[in-house]
Amino acid sequence: MCERIPATVRAHGEEATTAELRRVISSTRDEAVRTWLLDASWLHRLTPLGPEEAREFATGPALWRHLDALGEPVDADPRSPYEKLMLDLLHNDISLPVASPVSGPTIAQSMLIGGTARPGEGASGGLTVFLSSLADALVARQDIGRVVTVVLAPEPTTVTVEKNSELDHWTVRVPVDSPVALAQPDMARHRAGITWWLTRLLPRCGLSPDVVHVRYSDDGSLAVADAARLLGAKLVFTVTPDPHRHLAERHPADTGDLAAMRFDLHRVRTADHLVERADQVITIGGRQDEVLTHFPQLTPAALGALEEGIAPAPPPTGRSLVRELFAPSALPRLDVSAEGLPVLLNVGRLHPMKQQPLLVRAWLEAGLHRSTALVIIGGSSTDRTPDEQKVLDEVLGLARSEPSARGRLAVLPAWSNDDVRLLQHELVAAAPSSGAPHVYACASAKEEFGIAVLEAMEAGLLAIGPLRGGLSCYVEHGHNGFLVDTSAARSLGEGLAQVVRLGAATAPIAAAGQKTVRERFHIDAVADPFAALYRGLSG
Repeated sequence: MCERIPATVRAHGEEATTAELRRVISSTRDEAVRTWLLDASWLHRLTPLGPEEAREFATGPALWRHLDALGEPVDADPRSPYEKLMLDLLHNDISLPVASPVSGPTIAQSMLIGGTARPGEGASGGLTVFLSSLADALVARQDIGRVVTVVLAPEPTTVTVEKNSELDHWTVRVPVDSPVALAQPDMARHRAGITWWLTRLLPRCGLSPDVVHVRYSDDGSLAVADAARLLGAKLVFTVTPDPHRHLAERHPADTGDLAAMRFDLHRVRTADHLVERADQVITIGGRQDEVLTHFPQLTPAALGALEEGIAPAPPPTGRSLVRELFAPSALPRLDVSAEGLPVLLNVGRLHPMKQQPLLVRAWLEAGLHRSTALVIIGGSSTDRTPDEQKVLDEVLGLARSEPSARGRLAVLPAWSNDDVRLLQHELVAAAPSSGAPHVYACASAKEEFGIAVLEAMEAGLLAIGPLRGGLSCYVEHGHNGFLVDTSAARSLGEGLAQVVRLGAATAPIAAAGQKTVRERFHIDAVADPFAALYRGLSG
């Protein structure tokens, strides 16, 4: 209904819409409905209830947000740390920094799933790395004033606004009323709260954006889009073929999982709403045709295409990260039998879409454990999410099922991005005596773009990745990498085995992949069209 309010106002007028909201709020006995309608009202600058009426029908944060929108003082006793934090902000009892004025536009980008945590932990992945690199590249330019990255705070007891470095890149950590990190299905309950914090924090800290960029089709992006509208900023939305494609594939007929179907439908509607709201819709380079198939409301002229990229690798530290793969641990590690073998490396979050168990099964069933070592890096070391634990349990179960693979498989929790990049370069510097390059094996069902793949190619690893998704935008099969069918263990294993058997003959292909990335996907070059887009919208 929140998305229908503007259309209702246009059709029936603000007065009639406000009167209907007042009638429903005052007549319903469902507290959740009252709360939701009250939040929807202030999000669209409607005031169906005066201060005293609002106090009669609502309590807690929803009431306080409504009173705040009316300019009314809020006096209440907090019932939780989150409520105390909210009241502290309302009462100006939180010390926050204030950014200096800048001459160029201020760009805000959101990363509410995974945030800026270590890539490969929880929901943090390649987009975390890209947004951090992009922000630094943008603020190093003369034509962009500053970048603000919006993430969720790790707990509901703190709010943090901080400058990341000497450059004008700021991170705003927004608290949510939840003791655990939010998954996408949880975002809807926190949408109004996220919007409220942003509309309060950003102006107060001198970080009001000119352009806001969102990248997920979920209620978190809708919350950030709401804040952009209320703050008068332009909105950019990066659209992908999902969730429309995912819905069609996952629910081709009747399904027993109605909750999953409802959520997938909700994400489809959310993507459509964001496309409608955005001042500019873009897609990841090379995906226009597929996006236009799922979004007929878009035209080729209205859909931009920008590529992602990576920062240069960090300088060597002198520490051997390869030896870490052999260090004793409760999780599987390599032993002396793996020394000198080609390595199949896989890095990323432990998630069913990344298909690490499928990779292990394919490696075993194809007999690749006899001639290669497999290294999987990803997942939290403690406090794993249910997805992480499930994937890890499957990987460990497969490892135990084949004793002859012992010492040829290493499973490690997520490393910092710098350490992953250094490991990749160290592996390439110590290539097997056979002359065959080490391999980056991306077993994902699909990758929208594949930042981890780009990083591996830049180091000189031979990239093997899924046919589906965005890798085909830059991987030319047999020229600078290989694309294989990752839909089943058998097809994946056959694809990996065919490439591994080529041995040293694939070294020029790995070199071509390295050349592709270094010439085309350097973050400074990738930042140019982003900067032009943002300048055009802010001007």
